[in-house]
Amino acid sequence: MKRLPKLSPVAIAAIATVLLLVVGQIVSPGFASFTQIANMLTVAAFLGIVAAGQALVVIAGGSGIDLSVGKMVTLGAIVGGAVMNGADARIVPAVLAVLLVTALLGLLNGTGVAYLGIPPLVMTLGMSIVVAAISQFITGGVPVEGASDALRTIVVGRLFGLPGILYWWLAFGIVVVLVLRNTRYGSTLYALGANTDAAFLSGVRVRPTRAVTYAVCAAIAGAAGFLYLGFVGSVYNITLGDQYMLGSIVAVVVGGVSLSGGVGGYVGVAVGAVLLQVLESVLTTVNIPQYGRDIIFALALLALLFAYARDRRLRQ
Repeated sequence: MKRLPKLSPVAIAAIATVLLLVVGQIVSPGFASFTQIANMLTVAAFLGIVAAGQALVVIAGGSGIDLSVGKMVTLGAIVGGAVMNGADARIVPAVLAVLLVTALLGLLNGTGVAYLGIPPLVMTLGMSIVVAAISQFITGGVPVEGASDALRTIVVGRLFGLPGILYWWLAFGIVVVLVLRNTRYGSTLYALGANTDAAFLSGVRVRPTRAVTYAVCAAIAGAAGFLYLGFVGSVYNITLGDQYMLGSIVAVVVGGVSLSGGVGGYVGVAVGAVLLQVLESVLTTVNIPQYGRDIIFALALLALLFAYARDRRLRQ
C-alpha cells in the first residue's frame, strides 16, 4: 500500500487556514467576506513583518531566538512618534531614527550572543528589559501621539479595497524571499544553520554574520512598530508590542522553519502569521472565554507542530 505524500509546512498551514475560514463562515455568516478577510490580513501583516526578522535569526542556527522583538516593536513606535510628532515632513527622519536605534540595540544582542557566548534566550530576554526601560524613559508614562496624517494614509488608506499595510507587507515579503534565495547573505544564513563548523571552514565569518543578523531582526521589528503606529495612531503603554514576542516565534515554527536552523523560508512564515490571526479571529467570533481560547489555541498549535515533526528535515 502506497503511503500518502507528506505535505509541506506551507501546505499544511494554508489548508488549516482555509478550513478555519470555512468554520468561521459557518459559525458566523460573513466571517469569510472580502472585508473581514482584509481586516484579518491587516492585523496579520504586522506579525508577518516581525516574524521575518525572527526567522532570519532562527535560520542562522546557534539556538538563535530573539525574545526582545516585542519590546523593539514598542520602541519603534515610540521613537517614531516622538521624532515625527505628527508632522508629515518628519517621516523620513523618524524612520531613520527608528532603524538606527533598534539596529544598535539589536547589534548589542548579537555581540552578546556571538562574541561573548551568552545564550540567546538570556541575552535577548535581558535586552527586552533594557528596551522596556528606554521606552519608559522616553515616554515618561505619557502616551505618545505622533502619527502623522501621511503615515496613517500609507498604513490604513485603501487601494482597490485593501489597506496600504498589505502592499507594504507584500513588497517587504518579496525582498525577504529574494534575499534568502538569491544573495550571498541568505546562503550564508542557511550554511550557518546547517553546520556552523563547516560554514567556518568554508570561509564564512560566523560571528559577524550572526551579530549583524540580530541587528537586522531588531531593525525589522522597529520598522514594524513604526508602521503599527500608523495603524493605532498613538502609543499608550510600553506593552504595545508584547503580543509579537511569542507570536513571531510560533509563526516561524508553524511556517516550517527549524528551530535548529538551516531549514525554512519566509513564504511559510507569512502563511503561519495569517493562520494564527485567523485562528484567533475564529475563537473570538464564537465568544469563547479567554482561558478557553488559550487552551484551544495551544492545542491547535501542538497539533500542527506534531504534524511537522513527521518531517525529518524540521527535526534536524
